[in-house]
Amino acid sequence: MERATKNTHLNHLEDNVFLGGIDGTRDSIDFLRSFRDLLQGKSTKAVNTSVKWDGAPALWIGPHPDNGKMMVAKKSLFNKTPLFYQSLAEIKMSKDLSDELKKKFTMAFKLYENVSMTNILQGDFLFDSDDLKTTRIDGVEYVTFHPNTIAYSVPADSDLGQKLKRMKMGIVFHTTYTGSTIESLSATAGVRLPKAPDGVWQIDADYKDMQGSASMTKTETALIDRGLSELGTHFRLVSKQTMDALNDPVIAALCTTYTNAFIRANKTPTPEEAAAGLGPYITGKFKTEIDKLKTPAGKQRRMDAMKAVMAPLAMIPGHELVSVFHLYYGLQKVKNLIIKKLSSSGFIKTFLKTRDGWKVTGQEGYVATDSLGKNSVKLVDRLEFSYANFSDDVIKGWQSDFRR
Repeated sequence: MERATKNTHLNHLEDNVFLGGIDGTRDSIDFLRSFRDLLQGKSTKAVNTSVKWDGAPALWIGPHPDNGKMMVAKKSLFNKTPLFYQSLAEIKMSKDLSDELKKKFTMAFKLYENVSMTNILQGDFLFDSDDLKTTRIDGVEYVTFHPNTIAYSVPADSDLGQKLKRMKMGIVFHTTYTGSTIESLSATAGVRLPKAPDGVWQIDADYKDMQGSASMTKTETALIDRGLSELGTHFRLVSKQTMDALNDPVIAALCTTYTNAFIRANKTPTPEEAAAGLGPYITGKFKTEIDKLKTPAGKQRRMDAMKAVMAPLAMIPGHELVSVFHLYYGLQKVKNLIIKKLSSSGFIKTFLKTRDGWKVTGQEGYVATDSLGKNSVKLVDRLEFSYANFSDDVIKGWQSDFRR
């Protein structure tokens, strides 16, 4: 069995155009149709949706499969030589943990040491009592915690706000690991929460419409219906040969690197511009690599690799490549409409702390899984969250004076 890893290997929904071929693209369109039906209140096909909380660090907590003793770990649990902690002394002596991580791991271990748990759960640390601050934003007083890029805020006078003030720690669990050894652990989305220790605000990541507001208006439904109709049109215009060519692992990786470059630059090209720029981008990337090589043999190998990539791309009809990018950006557009609607229902407000003040933002994103649990995709507003992650104007939790 393949060694379990941190639950991060999920495709962005629109990347399935390249990484998933015809089936992956069809799945992405079907996910969006299911979300539309769900938000219209007439879903016949279940879509299990969880929130991507922007917590840090990631934690694995539960009984070690070999001896049943409670352990805490980070992703180095899945190293060739697994690393985990089953005592306060082991945490204190660790050379793998920073002082800040030692503090959080110590707290988690103390609070969960005597909790009855059947399986190992993966979660994200949200706060300890030192991280909770009372902050006034736009005239409203909030209890706020800021573990990473997004600051989470709850009205201070609400029941939840009052509860958070009494908490020692907050954590969100999202994945269950089962197996008889560390090596055989397998991950399943979703958790059955144990009894929360005293002083712990413990939640799962399941999406909850706390206010009943995540239902679409006629205008929103019309926008999504139009987007889905356009996706269907362009899907029918692209041949299997074209999708198979783009689904080649090397070509697919280059295509996603290409589209990611636009995201990092905070730009959205037209499908025509994206199609026209793909070939020059790939050849330019190869030529840069070739120029850095010293030996003729090394240069020739990279030239041969470039020809092996460019030959099948050159066979793709121009109008089909334009339709491929209509699919990519069309999926992204409809996805962002759905993300906006899902985020509108949250009772916990989300902000970015910028050098000019507070900026309203959405959740980091969502994970959608089909009813059989076989296919999952990430729904992230990548332009928004890329800006937040890479901009020097956005102050991260570990930079913020919240921690001082």
